[in-house]
Amino acid sequence: MIKLFKQLLLLVVIVAAASSCIPNEKVIYIQNKEDVAELGLDTLIELSRQDYRLQPNDILLINFYSREQTAVEKFYPLLLRTNALGSNMARGGGGGNGGQQNLYFTGYNVDKDGNVEINALGRIEAAGLTTEELKYKLEDLIREQEGVNDILVNVKLDGIRYTIFGEVNAPGPQTLQQYEANLIEAIATSGDLTLNANRAHVQIIRQYPDGVRIHEVDVTERKLLQSPLYFLQPNDIIYVPPLKIRELGTGESALQTFAAIVGVVSGTALIISIINN
Repeated sequence: MIKLFKQLLLLVVIVAAASSCIPNEKVIYIQNKEDVAELGLDTLIELSRQDYRLQPNDILLINFYSREQTAVEKFYPLLLRTNALGSNMARGGGGGNGGQQNLYFTGYNVDKDGNVEINALGRIEAAGLTTEELKYKLEDLIREQEGVNDILVNVKLDGIRYTIFGEVNAPGPQTLQQYEANLIEAIATSGDLTLNANRAHVQIIRQYPDGVRIHEVDVTERKLLQSPLYFLQPNDIIYVPPLKIRELGTGESALQTFAAIVGVVSGTALIISIINN
């Protein structure tokens, strides 16, 4: 009976050791798993970029430029107008973020109906437009309604805001102050993924004008570089699920796993010894 028990224990240890090891293929990013020639090293990979279209809750930085100060200052809220006087606006520029002020308070918010409210122009429909399309729309409105021909408008997002959670070393909301960012940058900014992260099934919860869609990507596969999901969009939510190995409760490294197994074997040997005595 004890001999059979020992054999069963040995089998359990072997199975646990084999199942608790995380192979490099599940950890290494951007692998050319299928050895595709156009994805080989030193090969130019064409990226799939898509223009982002504005949605409710986006925060915009909008600047108005003209040679005449009075031609642009009326388009700003009083707070921005006061802060910008004597500085950028005095040279005909806008300074739409009020210098160092937080854009949450001083930026232009796209409301739940998809409109942005601009002083002297009223509510302008912005949702569904790119920042460039909104720029030209505002310039045309100012020329038609205000008769200001010498006008230049600059529209940009306040950065790329996203939230990442799950098997991440530093989960939480993040903001990248740049025009374009990709998924690998988001992971790196968040302290990388843990060893227990299921990199083959990373989920991206993305907002669309008509609702939300959940996409799944494999960050260990080089084909990700050809996907439009490679690039972040504002308000993306990234969820990184755990590997099944988490259910075993073994260590993340081979040394930790070995220590766990030794502990189990030692405890079992002690029980057997007590039974024999």
